Amino acid sequence: MTTIDPFAPEALEDPYPLYDTLRRERPVHQLPETGIWLVTRHDDLVEAASKPELFSSHISAIVYRGEGPNPAVIPADPDAIGAVDVLATQDPPKHSAQRRLMKGVFSASRVASYEPFIREFVETRIAAAVRRGTMEWMSELSNDLPVTLIGRILGFPEEDNPNLVSWADAGVDLLSGVATAERMLQAWQEMVAFLAYLRARLQEPTPGSVTHDIAGAVARGELNEREGVSLLLQLVIAGSESTASLMGSAVRVLAGDAALQSSLRVDPTRVGVFVEEALRLESPFRGHFRVTTQPVEIGGVHLPEGARVMLMWGAANRDADAFPDPSVVNLDRELPKSHVAFGSGIHFCIGAPLARLEANIAIGELLEATSSFCLAGGTHPAHVPSLFVRRLAALDLELEEVERDA
Repeated sequence: MTTIDPFAPEALEDPYPLYDTLRRERPVHQLPETGIWLVTRHDDLVEAASKPELFSSHISAIVYRGEGPNPAVIPADPDAIGAVDVLATQDPPKHSAQRRLMKGVFSASRVASYEPFIREFVETRIAAAVRRGTMEWMSELSNDLPVTLIGRILGFPEEDNPNLVSWADAGVDLLSGVATAERMLQAWQEMVAFLAYLRARLQEPTPGSVTHDIAGAVARGELNEREGVSLLLQLVIAGSESTASLMGSAVRVLAGDAALQSSLRVDPTRVGVFVEEALRLESPFRGHFRVTTQPVEIGGVHLPEGARVMLMWGAANRDADAFPDPSVVNLDRELPKSHVAFGSGIHFCIGAPLARLEANIAIGELLEATSSFCLAGGTHPAHVPSLFVRRLAALDLELEEVERDA
């Protein structure tokens, strides 16, 4: 079998050749140094995600290479920093109760109420960029919008947004697998500070905010304080990271395809379908972990109890058995939302409607405000090195303004 090294620099930047090899040669593959099992085929992954009683979502370990030659598995202990498993890392029945509690946060009516703020934010940023003719999409909009919005939803002071960005990045870096030992220690310390901040916000929540809702659940005994704080933590990190990744990847695809840009300008109602293809092609999270609760078989492979499994969303979304011509943008796929970029099963991302709304507005406004845009000359966009997320570090664009009638 071809050597499998997901830590190799070329695999971190472009994992899809590796994913192709895994699906073809060994769709359920154990990394020998770590014992982690990678599941890469769409049907196997969906099956595992549908059986939380066999594949637990509890965080149990972090895969880490750092500066050494071989990766290692570091036991994960949320309790060490005052957190607990909740929602995305919790199993039924607690997961079910927490999801019911949070469902109202992302109800259709509540999500729709955020549209005016999103649109004004996007229009302001894009208008300024179009006047200049250049834009660094990630820092000027893609990274900033989601964290600004989630901070607003949670009722946090706007001046705290820079700290929220730093804390969210620290949480992602802890799971990246490739951070230096120095960065791991720094990120761990930042997470301790973040949880202290969230605990303070929970004790004095802004009336009418989601933090106020969670504080109410704690007061009623539906959640304990650690669960409330941990829910806030997940909302900030997952909510900002997935949307920033999505918007960056989608615009990167469009920047390299003038014909696709033109077709969406002609028919902007198809922007939503394009967003689904962008999600499928470049899943914001490369994968999530599970732990087997008993001996189990998946994809014809027997796994022991306690096996650490990584469900590779990015690999499954390019499985040709599920998506013909998987590397091609196809706006006519029969089921455009059948991808697993937002997960699958009971842990399907609860914030998906909000991420879709932000991306649809941002891309729609960018197309409307420009006659064309492309990568800035001489730039080669690279991704943040990570086994966990798929986010561009920067995306420099050149913009051509639409000529308006006088």
